[in-house]
Amino acid sequence: MQKPMPVAVTNIADNITHQPAYMTIVLNDHKFDARKKTPFILKALNEGAAAHGRLTITPSRLSLADERGTVFQTLAPIPTVITDVELGLYRSIVRQLGNGVRMKARYTLAVTLTSDTATYQMLNTDLSVLKPLLAWITDFHLHLTDSLQLATSDINWPNLTADQFEALTKGTPYFAWQQTIGAHW
Repeated sequence: MQKPMPVAVTNIADNITHQPAYMTIVLNDHKFDARKKTPFILKALNEGAAAHGRLTITPSRLSLADERGTVFQTLAPIPTVITDVELGLYRSIVRQLGNGVRMKARYTLAVTLTSDTATYQMLNTDLSVLKPLLAWITDFHLHLTDSLQLATSDINWPNLTADQFEALTKGTPYFAWQQTIGAHW
């Protein structure tokens, strides 16, 4: 049984503090897309149709932008401003093109960024962002909450397997299958 996970699909700037939102992450001038490319027919069937924002990380600031590209928050990358970065990992079932009903697992990184004024909940399906994000957290001496021990794992994140995911998440809330659903506020 899948557990519904409401995500912000509109007005990300106002909703990201109480609903997770898909965010493309730009780090070291490299773009990690929030959602994997989705064929048009699957978008029409509501697979990957959610809008997404952007988190841009530079040496001097973090900028969060909404689905229209408008920056709504800028933070300094220092421990007194960013008080915690929490990482998690979810899985959901997505359709595949082809004959018959074909499904596969989609793995999604959850990043919860806590500042001195608010908490921002972000999702990204490009797991190759994990190593550079962890390096950035370490370089800037930010506090990391990592209950799954993603930072110490030697997994090849873009090629994460079902067995690896289950070994990492067994006994945690991340183990359950998720289904993202749009939440309009």
